[in-house]
Amino acid sequence: MNYQYWHGFDDPKYGYGRQVTGFLNHLPKGVKLDKKASVNVYMGQPQYNKGYFEGQHRVCFTMFETDKLPSEIEMYLPLYDQIIVPCDHNVELFSRYHKNVSKVQEGIDLNLFKPTDVPRLDRFQFRAGGSSWTRKGVDITVAAFNKLGLPDADLRIKIPPPARDVPKKDFGPNVYFDRQWMTDPQQIKWFAEADCFVAASRGEGWGLMPMQTIAMGIPTIMSLTSGHLEFCDLATGTVPCGTSESPYGGRWDEPNVNALAEQMLDHYENWSKKKKQATKNVAECKRFTWDIAAQQLVDALPVGTLLKTDKWRELSVGIMVQAIKPVTADIGNHRYRQKKGDIFEVTDGAYQVLFDAGVVTLAL
Repeated sequence: MNYQYWHGFDDPKYGYGRQVTGFLNHLPKGVKLDKKASVNVYMGQPQYNKGYFEGQHRVCFTMFETDKLPSEIEMYLPLYDQIIVPCDHNVELFSRYHKNVSKVQEGIDLNLFKPTDVPRLDRFQFRAGGSSWTRKGVDITVAAFNKLGLPDADLRIKIPPPARDVPKKDFGPNVYFDRQWMTDPQQIKWFAEADCFVAASRGEGWGLMPMQTIAMGIPTIMSLTSGHLEFCDLATGTVPCGTSESPYGGRWDEPNVNALAEQMLDHYENWSKKKKQATKNVAECKRFTWDIAAQQLVDALPVGTLLKTDKWRELSVGIMVQAIKPVTADIGNHRYRQKKGDIFEVTDGAYQVLFDAGVVTLAL
């Protein structure tokens, strides 16, 4: 038996949640999940993992979209024995920060996301969406749509309720928003009504929504960025990118708005041709099933055993600080008793508590 512990935020309304449930629901034969398995795979941003049992092989399955990692991610990577990422772009990126980086693709449930017949609406339907307005390039999609000024076309944008980065402005005629949470059947119907899905992201670890629409046989336009490059051969249109500064640090891709407008117009004018191509590409999605992804994950990891231990370790980094006042504090399992001027090491969580209390500063 191969004992593993695969875990993370498992709400499928979010990208990482869809990833976690996808892997957990498609365990290969011979794999059994147990919290005390010798292999611990956390799926999410590395700083949010709560901890591990002593002796576990610590793995983080994560991703990022620019050419530079933020410090809050970089500082946690050494706490892991292995980093797993879903695309070549991320292999190159994370390998600059960690010596053991492996690639495992994402997957898709083809029993859920498959061609679905719904009546075509009386206006041409461009659709787009995502949880991050700027990173998903929704602003570029809106600009390209408005540039065309098509009289009988709509652009509907799926944005989850928690998203707070949607600008408050007039986006022009025939641009609409769907801000409610959708069940799987509702989302399938929303996708199926699209004549063309536009994924103009500036950066992706993978690209969940275009993978879903491609599997449904929907004509899909994709920017040639990072994670999209893993399956953009199945798109019915692609958009070249330059680069621009990212608000997260470093640089990411910048899809060409004029090229996107040309692709959208081509799909509008030649929809029947694009639909035939999209329908043909559905069969190729079988190389991205969760069963294949889960087996790739198993192959990338050591074979696990069961550990006989109760020694739990919080995942935290050490930060050197200097006391600017006497410190007397008990935080978690740690006790701090320091004189003014002392330089000492604290966990990242303790640092925030002590800093907010005004008793320490970062040691120079």
